[in-house]
Amino acid sequence: RQELETVLQQHAQELRTAQDAIVQAARQADTGLSRSLQHLPQGVVVVDQEQNLVAWNSRYVELFRFPPELMRVGAPIEALLRHNARRGLLGPPPASDAVQRRLRHLREGTPYLHESAKSDGQVLEIRGNPLPEGGFVTSYADITSYKNAARELRSLADTLEARIAERTRDLDAARREAEEANRYKTRFVAAAVHDLLQPLNAARMFSSLLRGHVLDEAGRQVADSVDGALAAQDGILASLLDISRMESGQLEVRLRDFALGPQLQVVQHNFGIIAESRGLRLDCVGSRYTVRSDEALLRRILQNLLSNAIRYTPKGRVLIGCRRHGDQLRIEVHDQGPGIPESLQREIFEEFRRLGEGHDEDRGAGLGLAIVERLGRLLGHEIGLRSELGRGSMFWVSVPIVPAVSAAPSLAPAESEPAQDQPLQGTTAWYVDDDAPSCAATGALLQRWGCSVPLAGGPQAALDLAAPGNAPQLLLLDVRMGAFYGPDLYGQLCAIWGQQPLVVLVTAERDNALRRQAAERGWGFLLKPVRPSALRALISQVLLRQGQAGAAD
Repeated sequence: RQELETVLQQHAQELRTAQDAIVQAARQADTGLSRSLQHLPQGVVVVDQEQNLVAWNSRYVELFRFPPELMRVGAPIEALLRHNARRGLLGPPPASDAVQRRLRHLREGTPYLHESAKSDGQVLEIRGNPLPEGGFVTSYADITSYKNAARELRSLADTLEARIAERTRDLDAARREAEEANRYKTRFVAAAVHDLLQPLNAARMFSSLLRGHVLDEAGRQVADSVDGALAAQDGILASLLDISRMESGQLEVRLRDFALGPQLQVVQHNFGIIAESRGLRLDCVGSRYTVRSDEALLRRILQNLLSNAIRYTPKGRVLIGCRRHGDQLRIEVHDQGPGIPESLQREIFEEFRRLGEGHDEDRGAGLGLAIVERLGRLLGHEIGLRSELGRGSMFWVSVPIVPAVSAAPSLAPAESEPAQDQPLQGTTAWYVDDDAPSCAATGALLQRWGCSVPLAGGPQAALDLAAPGNAPQLLLLDVRMGAFYGPDLYGQLCAIWGQQPLVVLVTAERDNALRRQAAERGWGFLLKPVRPSALRALISQVLLRQGQAGAAD
């Protein structure tokens, strides 16, 4: 459309220039069929102060097909106007009004411009201008082709605008469909992972039970391999859920200032055991810096980088340490693996990308580095790597340094089982879950640890068994159980018991709000699939905390 406006402006300028030439030629014209007007493409007629013909060109005669007897010097222009009026060329009747209107322009010497469309489709642009010495010159330009081209250009512009609007609507609809499909995918992945975690949770519990019943070393190795395979599947499902939450915007970021040193100790403790089981050494260079980040999400980045480094290091060591770069601290993870070709160093951060090396029993799904990259973007932390074939790799994440703050040191979670079953021995516990295999496996484990377990069943079974005064000391409770919601069920049970036992939520719901709710109420919180050692440690911690509170009272 802008080009169309430019074309129209250029044409208008050309017409103004042509009109100036016409006036100049009219001033120099001789009388009658003037040679000085013949070269002009427009039809031109010149009249004197009495509105009588002075000069004209052949183009003027051709345009209106005047009879020869009308075309003579000194003839009144009114005769030509009436001739055209009778042929309907001056507009609708009465013709006398159109004739008088044109004569008035000539008498008053007022410039005018208008367009006239003839019955055959021809369009004339008519311009009238007074002459300096008296008289009037009128030009008639055939602008039919120009008007047709302008109309076609306008039609084309309107068509293009309509197409653009239609395409925009289509793109908007496609975007909405894609967003809805993405939301559906996110809901589907979350629901599928939740459902898959239930049997996986039961399998890990049964695996722990099996190991306790196997006495020979070969049987224990088989049980350990089963547990390792289940742990690997647990990691894959957790990674899928992380990506799903990031895509849906449900992953909450909580930035705060904290000392980095304790965080490094935690990951060294957790992954040192894994590295040792692979015949590797994990070294950690401590840090005195305070940084700003989301503590849990940064730990997840470091866990993925260390897991990747251990997976691809066949022998030797893995190192985690820090380097300062201005106001940023780069946390680096070095390995002695095969290295990564430069051509793949961008590609490996995509989902489901894996190198062909690594331990066969711990291949993963190729999601770890994709999660690292996405978490880095979410936190505003730069992620990078340096690698050479045959010389290992170094992955890093850069976090902002802030002034030191007082922070309680983080403690590494217990990974090994307590040497004795105190304070679990003799504890009355209920396990409420709508997954029967999980109930069977967890109930058996609790009994093996010395607990009395009157109930390991679904929510309706818990309501049926509950009676005033028969509350357990400890309630292990799932969150989403069909029509039942765990925290609400707890309120119903307490109303029946008349007591409020200790609670540990055991759930596949990765919901930060739910985790905060549990912390505010003093409840324990574990994510499925549950490691038996972590469950045992948390139960012991909850019971010990209650015992200490009772002693203080």
